[in-house]
Order: sequence, then C-alpha cells, then structure tokens
Amino acid sequence: MTEVTAFLSPQESADGVWRLWVDTALLGSAGSVQHDFPAGPTAPTVAARTQALAALGFAPADPAPGLVWRWTEVPAFSGEGSTVVGETLVRPLTEAKPAPAVPVSGLRRTRTVVRDAPRGKRGPVAPEDLAELLGPEAAHWPALGLTVHHGGVVDRDGSQFRVFDGHELVGFTIAQGEGREYRAVVHTDREGLPYGEPFPVLPADPLRARHEALQDFLRPTDPDYPRGPYVPRIAPGEGPRGG
Repeated sequence: MTEVTAFLSPQESADGVWRLWVDTALLGSAGSVQHDFPAGPTAPTVAARTQALAALGFAPADPAPGLVWRWTEVPAFSGEGSTVVGETLVRPLTEAKPAPAVPVSGLRRTRTVVRDAPRGKRGPVAPEDLAELLGPEAAHWPALGLTVHHGGVVDRDGSQFRVFDGHELVGFTIAQGEGREYRAVVHTDREGLPYGEPFPVLPADPLRARHEALQDFLRPTDPDYPRGPYVPRIAPGEGPRGG
C-alpha cells in the first residue's frame, strides 16, 4: 500500500492554530487535504492528530502504538525567525485506483501531457483551458497561486508555456523532439535565460518540483540553495476538509 507524508505546523496567520495536511501527489491527486485544529497553547496531541488523519482518510503507516513524528526547524514564511514542521508517513485507509493515462494531441504520445497551444496566442491561459492544454495536474495550479502564460522561454510563437508564481518564473515547457518537456527553473545564466531540470510528467505542485530541482542542481553553498524541507502551499480559499 502506498505511503505518503503528513505534515503538521503552526499557522503564522492564525495564532495558536496548527494545520495538519497530507501530500496526496503520490496517490494521483493534485495538492493536499488538510485539517485545522482549534487554537491552543501547545501542538495537538498524537491522539488528536491520529483522529484528524482518520477523518481525512489516512492512518499511521506504523501500526505500533504512538505515532512517531519527526520535527524540523525551517525559516518562517514571513522571513523573520523560524517555525517547526512535523512529518510522518501515513497510508490511505482505502487504496485509490491509479489515474488513467492522459491522451496527448493526435495519436502521438510524448514524455509529458503537454499539448500544443494555438500558435501566436499571447497572455495568460484561462483556468478552464489548463486541463485540456496541460493535463489534469495543471488544472489545480491556479489554486496554488500560479499562473500559466502562452509562450516559452525561447519560443515567441506561443506554442509553449511558462508558469509563474507572482512575477517569478518557476517552470516552462520546451520543444523536445516531437513533443514537449516540462522544466523547473533552477538558475539563470548571464543572459538571463533559465536553466532547468526536466520532469517526465507535469508535477502536481510546480513549487515542489522547483524546490527539489534546486536541491539537486545547486551546491549547498549556493545562495539560491533552498534551506529546509519543502512545505506544501495550501490552496487559497480551500477550507479544512474532514475537520
């Protein structure tokens, strides 16, 4: 049975509130499911976490009594001070069926689910068009605060795509043989052209893909090397599930 990671951390925007979330990307779902605990002076107990996990459809991967959590200190999102993030392995109470293969344009299959965009098109891709053009994973990207634009890093005819986190480029597609390949931005050269690490499929969370690519591509002494583990971004506007 597939094991995935559950995280627990205090919310900077809500004093005393702890959020539990489970990264469901390995289960074929984009994003995560989450539960917010009522504000309190300390972290929720292990029993409360286990109960919340059950409400989200998960159980501890280790059946032994006492759920074991590993704690890591990471920089705070505000840029000041630090916070803690707990993590542990969990398993779904019911194993989900694998997602069916996504067809690509025509009869030709490529390394990714990226389709060719109408040439010459400019500006952002409408959210309702993302699933058709980039596959079901991309349909969740706007909820993560990401936008997709027509036009690649090198091409100017709009047949490729760029992914932005605000004004920061975090991913792009390039022509690769007969198909398209998605890359996460990890560095820039002197001319400002991004280097990237390719991914065989579109990631559920491009920010995670960029974070992991940076860790693989850069040396720990590089100022752009990400510190600490990746903390998934909760989709704005999504309320707690199962809590």
